[in-house]
Amino acid sequence: MGMEFELPQSRAIPITAENVRILESPSDFYQFLLERSRLARRRITLSTLYLGHGSLEQALVDAINTNLNQNKELQVSILLDCLRGTRDERKGKSSTTLLKGIADRALVYLFHTPKLAGLVKRILPERTNEIVGLQHMKLYIFDDTVLVSGANLSDSYFVDRQDRYVVFEDNKELADFFHNVVTAVGECSFLLNSDGSLKLHPACPVHPYEGSSHDFHAVLKSRVDKEVAKLQSKEPSSSSFGDTVLYPLLQMGLFGYHEEYELLKKLFSSEDANMRITLASGYFNCIDDYEQLIFSRGKYPMDIVTAAPKANGFFGAAGLSGYVPSMYSWYCRDGWTFHAKGLWVEEPLRTATLIGSSNFGYRSVHRDLEAQVLLVTSNEHLRSQLKDERTRLFDYASTLDGTALRRVDHHIPAVVRILSRFVRNFF
Repeated sequence: MGMEFELPQSRAIPITAENVRILESPSDFYQFLLERSRLARRRITLSTLYLGHGSLEQALVDAINTNLNQNKELQVSILLDCLRGTRDERKGKSSTTLLKGIADRALVYLFHTPKLAGLVKRILPERTNEIVGLQHMKLYIFDDTVLVSGANLSDSYFVDRQDRYVVFEDNKELADFFHNVVTAVGECSFLLNSDGSLKLHPACPVHPYEGSSHDFHAVLKSRVDKEVAKLQSKEPSSSSFGDTVLYPLLQMGLFGYHEEYELLKKLFSSEDANMRITLASGYFNCIDDYEQLIFSRGKYPMDIVTAAPKANGFFGAAGLSGYVPSMYSWYCRDGWTFHAKGLWVEEPLRTATLIGSSNFGYRSVHRDLEAQVLLVTSNEHLRSQLKDERTRLFDYASTLDGTALRRVDHHIPAVVRILSRFVRNFF
């Protein structure tokens, strides 16, 4: 079968391999964001789960603010999750606390899942309510350059939380598509006012949790459908394709988009022994469909890298979150946490990688809004860069074998084993 993803050619976007850049570290990620926030001339579009409230985040907002003041042509759009973006607002430490200062000149959208409504919304406390569903796309667009990542805009992701960061320079088609998707979701969200209050976007005819869930789904889906159709309506031209191509993908199970899910089912069904797959996730919780295909159909060698308990961002957290690291293994770098996600597919003549926000778990498939880019290349220099990126993740990894599983620090408490059966659909 090989690397046959069966994606429509109309979805493919050609790119010059030299315009693909892989950033290595959290500090590289932060410096890129800071520099491009200062230099962007036409648009800045940021989609993330949340923005932190420390000095690094303040400097990033200040850079955007200064650019807005100096450049009247600049358009800024920022999409956050409403639940995560307003967490701790009463303590003055939420995403909206920092962003309200530019809300009079920028569009700050806060998406609220329609799944959290009625009695469930009233009884679930802050933080716990985020298990229902989130806006999880991580897209950072500056003019026609797109950085796709799994990282959020928070200090740990700028310092010591390892993720992936792939930059696609000067690609208007990709930038326009993701900008338009962010706008489509944003126009079905709340808008931040300069006083910190929220109002429903005037273009949204249905309230996400007080109105009809069916109608809200229909409105948002129709708007995303329009952008996907616009991308796919272009005339395919095989002559314009070189050795590297991109496929932007959406995974919004709640709204009928299962593009990553369908792609991975095909990939994991492969019987090609010449293909090698590497899968990475900070919270490895593969859905049953994937597991069954990998173990019953797949003939390829496969490596998996995930966070060791102390490298998981939930380590030491209060409440249920504190148990999450006990279920996963095994990347460990002293003082760092692990949040990298994606996969690499290597063949003798081609390499593909999937970059974006998905962790390949139940919530990524069914609950959250996710965005990915599938990059396929036969360019030897870019293939080498992708191999180096993959190898770096294993520099701080150790093999999880029977001996490691018997260690005391990897003992999984009985309560966690029982609990995992009930809560795995939320991770």
